[in-house]
Amino acid sequence: MSESRLRVAIDARPLQKGFRDHAGRGIGRYAVEIVRALARRDDLTLELWFEPALPVPDDRVPSGAHVHRFPSLHLPMRDRISPQLSVPRGVRASRADVFHFLSHGDAPARMPRNAVVTIHDVILEIFGHMYPTARTLKYRLARTLEAWAIECARTIVADSNATREDLVRLHHVPADRVHVAHLGVDASFAPPGAAAVDAVRARHGLAGPFVLYVGGIDARKNVLMLLDAFARARTRGMSAGVPLVFAGRIDHAPELPALNERAAALGIADAVRWLGFVSDDELPALFAAAGVFAFPSLYEGFGLPPLEAMACGAAVVSSTGGSLAEVVGDAALVANPNDPAAFGAAIARVLADDSLAADLRERGRLRAATFTWDRCADDTVRAYRASLARAPRQDARS
Repeated sequence: MSESRLRVAIDARPLQKGFRDHAGRGIGRYAVEIVRALARRDDLTLELWFEPALPVPDDRVPSGAHVHRFPSLHLPMRDRISPQLSVPRGVRASRADVFHFLSHGDAPARMPRNAVVTIHDVILEIFGHMYPTARTLKYRLARTLEAWAIECARTIVADSNATREDLVRLHHVPADRVHVAHLGVDASFAPPGAAAVDAVRARHGLAGPFVLYVGGIDARKNVLMLLDAFARARTRGMSAGVPLVFAGRIDHAPELPALNERAAALGIADAVRWLGFVSDDELPALFAAAGVFAFPSLYEGFGLPPLEAMACGAAVVSSTGGSLAEVVGDAALVANPNDPAAFGAAIARVLADDSLAADLRERGRLRAATFTWDRCADDTVRAYRASLARAPRQDARS
């Protein structure tokens, strides 16, 4: 097919504050960045479709994008019921060549024939046993609707090859229907000046080297293993004066008491620091100040934090969970997420070897620079065009 100008509609509800908490999470960040990157292109026209009951975030609507609202529905569980009823009506009203849902959890089970769906991960299927809500009817219904959306999507965009392989394995999706579009690192994540690093050290009382973790502390994030690994790093010669620093909205997390108990049992409670929420403006300096950025996750569909840390000049020790080995490549030391001895040894090695740390910082910065949102948009548009070139799928629910 010719490289004609495409008319692309986007389910832009993840841009709206109050829609399923996406705005403050990874899906919300993805939505902001991919919409901006697509709007910069001259080979497509962009439509953005919003939830009618919530304000349209004008500051997130790029110039030239056409704004629409899905039909109104006054029903309970709006965020779950609406995709099944009002969203298909909106899709039928659109004259777009492609209708892109930015998360399969937001897509309708009755998938329009021109649908493209981004699937960031299938964490809730693989690790559902770790979450108490997995036993509820609401949870099971949500997974069933998502499975139907995966089955009916004409084309799927995945954040990584790891997610692509999971879809083929778990849902028997034909591999040629899944296109990988790696996420990008925002330009605000860059090596900061020495003054910014000094300021963040002074603000948090971090005078010397420290091990840093940024993110949530739910079971999948594997932070209990990180505590074990940190304790083992001490036995490998890491100074007892090196703290393990946690940053993120974790003050009221239900897992926090168990982590404090584990730190006490390991004899490292005095070394653990909880900074709480750190703004994106401050994060680059915190990353750059760290002796090691440690990311022990059991599974990631992509894993932006290690890349963002690399972009800011951090030396990274990462697990190989899910896509992480694929993302960090040879620019980080990696270890099995179930092996605290190996993970602790990697942390101790980086802290003890200045030349290794410097090499990781340089390689990490160069690798992170290859992950851009414009490249993500390029791969996404290739998926659009491949979808249009593919014969329509016949499906009873489409």
